[in-house]
Amino acid sequence: MKKSAQTILRPDAFYTIAAANGRVLEVADFNTENGASVRLWSYEGQPWQQWQFVEAGEDEYRIKNRFTGKVMDLAMSGVSNGTWVHQWSQTSGAGQRWQVVEAGGGRVKLRNVLADKVMDLVDMRVENGAQAQIWQDVSGENQLWKLDPVPERLLEKNIAPPPAKAAKAPAKGARAAKGTRTQTTKKSGGKSARRTSKNK
Repeated sequence: MKKSAQTILRPDAFYTIAAANGRVLEVADFNTENGASVRLWSYEGQPWQQWQFVEAGEDEYRIKNRFTGKVMDLAMSGVSNGTWVHQWSQTSGAGQRWQVVEAGGGRVKLRNVLADKVMDLVDMRVENGAQAQIWQDVSGENQLWKLDPVPERLLEKNIAPPPAKAAKAPAKGARAAKGTRTQTTKKSGGKSARRTSKNK
């Protein structure tokens, strides 16, 4: 097991990444495509809200989504304040590597190796749909996260697409339907759509 200060991360475990109000980071609309945004949402025990910390170097990790198999990444490899966090297929890029920094009180900061900035929420929002981004470390409450292991009983269930009632029929040629949630952030549909947002 790897240890970062008092935070011990098991390589075979999955975690929720929770803000101070208990809402967690998830892949928006259970989207499996590259470029799907990472946002805050109420925890529902779903696999797209669960993350694995995969060793990527000394005290560095890729943060991999249980449902999609893709990792947290910086849009367009941006390093400026306000760059959105989304998911992407694993590469060797430093924009997909994160350090877990002890922040006291059982909470941590997630520092991106490429940008040397930390996981943050756009406009310091904490409601459902708040978009994850990176920002310089300002010791803000919205930059602190609690990593909680997902109970074994939830991991024993097979991963399956969301129930039909949570989805609507996709448009012709579309990948999959969105859920019934109100989408408050845009998703990138492909590499050319990666962008840096400066909405803080």
